[in-house]
Amino acid sequence: MIMRNFINSFNKHLKIFLAEILLLILLISFWSSDCQSENIGFLAPDFTLNDLYGMKIALSQFKGKVVILNFWSIWCGPCLAEMPSLNRLYLEFKDKGLVVLAIAEDPAEKPLRAYVKDKGLAFPVLMDKDRKVYFKYALFGIPVSFLIDKKGVIVEKFIGESDWVSHQMKEKILILLKK
Repeated sequence: MIMRNFINSFNKHLKIFLAEILLLILLISFWSSDCQSENIGFLAPDFTLNDLYGMKIALSQFKGKVVILNFWSIWCGPCLAEMPSLNRLYLEFKDKGLVVLAIAEDPAEKPLRAYVKDKGLAFPVLMDKDRKVYFKYALFGIPVSFLIDKKGVIVEKFIGESDWVSHQMKEKILILLKK
């Protein structure tokens, strides 16, 4: 009797454990496939946000240019780590048709404005305080960046910190600028 109860209990716990493992595998495979490729090959969702100076900026106004759309925050270490290289890339390619739009999800403008000034960021920083654009792009963390071609199509998604001045990154940008 004790042995039968033990076996029944063991089987019940084993079934629950296996179901949890299966669910975890499904979630991981769904996340890794969707998060890496979501929206690639499709038009980037348009939006309008205010920059740090109150000027309205829409993604659609940059058709005909290559755009890097970067989601970040000043409380995010990897976001801050990639900002200098993103700024250098922008300064190198802005006259060739590259646009960088940094979308900050920070609720307070004053510290953000101070950071941008202190670091000399030359590209527009847009405020997404209520995270409407963040959710429009179905994001689950930062930093995340999208590389958008001249037609407004997302060609690549970068999750995590990127080295924007690497040889490979510059090659990607040059190819898109020449199209």
